[in-house]
Amino acid sequence: MIQNKQWRQIMLHISICDDEPSQLALLEALVSEWAKENGQEITLELCRNAEQFLFLLEERKERRQSVDVLLLDIEMPGMDGVELARRLREEGDGLQLLFVTGIAERAVEGYDVDAVSYLIKPVKRERLFFCLDRAVARIGREEPFILLETAGATERVRLRDICFLESASHDTLVHCVGRGEAVRCLKGIAWVERQLAQQSAAFYQIHRTCVVGLAHVERITRKEVTMEGGVRLPIARGKWEGLNRAYLAWYRVGRAQDEEEG
Repeated sequence: MIQNKQWRQIMLHISICDDEPSQLALLEALVSEWAKENGQEITLELCRNAEQFLFLLEERKERRQSVDVLLLDIEMPGMDGVELARRLREEGDGLQLLFVTGIAERAVEGYDVDAVSYLIKPVKRERLFFCLDRAVARIGREEPFILLETAGATERVRLRDICFLESASHDTLVHCVGRGEAVRCLKGIAWVERQLAQQSAAFYQIHRTCVVGLAHVERITRKEVTMEGGVRLPIARGKWEGLNRAYLAWYRVGRAQDEEEG
């Protein structure tokens, strides 16, 4: 367990979304036990499916409230957990996600939505407590971002939202998830890439006019890479092997960190 924890002194809003009543009851009991053990005041709400959670979230937003942590089952009828998580991220919701799944192979799908971690059913008390500790530690922590000079303004963009960069003459088009139009930065792509590289190894230049965010890569072939949303980008000659190495390294680091902390 994480030692010397400094818990938030405000109410923590936690939701659990699972279609199995027995799992809801188990997770509710364990989360309540975790809160009591750590002296953390919480509200706890239970949902049986993704649609019910979205309705709950909308109600909370109308009251100017949020959900801090969501324990989310992956295998649910209708909209499954991964689809719900992607929708939340596309809409800019930064809540902390903990995936719950009975199929270990599906846990990897949590990396492209910035999940805190994943829990394999049957959920173990110690593992859940550790993941909740980790989620709380991330709440309120400053996410890496970049400041982009645009026409008449300076825009703050989170690194995890950047899908790919595209050169546009002397400017750079920064394509982000959940945004219809790209941000037009009044700096060249080389400058933007240097700023990103100073903070993260999650970006790779596949062409002199294009840089991709590895977290949003869906498919790589020798000639092109398919990004989240279906956009296909050509890979320059000689870049395919480097892209594969960079992607595998990025993926392995994420897995290794999760296993160490788990």
